[in-house]
Amino acid sequence: MTKEKLLAVRKEVKSSKPKFKRAQVNQFAKLKNTDAWRKPKGMGNKIRRRRRGLPKMPSVGYGSPSKVRGLNKNGLEEFIVSSVSDLEVENLKDKVIVISRTLGARKKLKLLKVIKQKKLNIANVKSIDDEIKNLTKIKKKVVEKKSVENKTVEKKEEKEKKGENEETKKKVASSSKKLDSEKSSSKVSVEKKSEKKSEKKED
Repeated sequence: MTKEKLLAVRKEVKSSKPKFKRAQVNQFAKLKNTDAWRKPKGMGNKIRRRRRGLPKMPSVGYGSPSKVRGLNKNGLEEFIVSSVSDLEVENLKDKVIVISRTLGARKKLKLLKVIKQKKLNIANVKSIDDEIKNLTKIKKKVVEKKSVENKTVEKKEEKEKKGENEETKKKVASSSKKLDSEKSSSKVSVEKKSEKKSEKKED
């Protein structure tokens, strides 16, 4: 069978495939939000025994043909990319590139520019030009925001420095006043002592 026919077979199989729910989901409130399949292991479980009228269990028959397994709708293999070095692999034109969702705007911009140069297929971006425009706008906004933040930080630092300088000046002035008062008091005490000594000598 050709790839197109196998893809059509896969589409038919997947359209008839039910949503597999774990046993007793409708009986317990704690299992309502858990859609993950768990195989029933009870000895008398009717789903495990495949009784008629009960939910279906997963089986090999619901699987897609082995030659088309893991391929895209168009029959191409998806290749997840997270850096520019990943695009240096051979035979990329037979694959569809999927940009990793964990990437930031800066790395994504670089990747899109390289993909545009090499004229590669991409799955999770509709138009590369529009995406590049949006990312450049975001980048400009981020740069402007950072510049504003830096200015505010600099202003705060200047204010803090001014406040520190004023505090140091006040401390120096207060310490000089204390020294002057101590000197004056010491002079007065010395004068008093000299007066007392002179009085004693006269007596």
